[in-house]
Amino acid sequence: MESIDDLLAQIKSEYQEKDNPGQQKKQPPAKRENAIEPKLPNLPPPTKSRQKSFSPTSHEDALLSQIKAEFAEQDQAEELKRQQQIKEEKIRQERIKQQQREALKKEAEAWLKKLNPRSSEGLWFEEFAYSYSSKLEAAIDYLQALKETQS
Repeated sequence: MESIDDLLAQIKSEYQEKDNPGQQKKQPPAKRENAIEPKLPNLPPPTKSRQKSFSPTSHEDALLSQIKAEFAEQDQAEELKRQQQIKEEKIRQERIKQQQREALKKEAEAWLKKLNPRSSEGLWFEEFAYSYSSKLEAAIDYLQALKETQS
């Protein structure tokens, strides 16, 4: 997508070409080493009356302002769309995290039922779970850490 400045420069050059049809861009021919160039007579530089300067009218100004506003509106719409996509992705990631947590909760409940509190693992877990609000929360974190280390 071209920038607004590029589009404005293009529009300006088009108007200048319309105002000055005789002044088309001509590229000089390639020089040959052995070619003889004819001498052109010295012509006086073009006068200001022949050259028309570009002075936009209020209609052109309004048109350019409208184009700028359309581009700004389009950019704003794209930015809002991008922000919405980011927000939706965060929500989706949060749902996945909650589903994984629920699955771990069920595993933790089953693990706690099987845990022998008098075993070395059971005694260690009692000490580990001391700082948690519940043994279930501690078991969830413990199982999650185990899965992360095994991956």
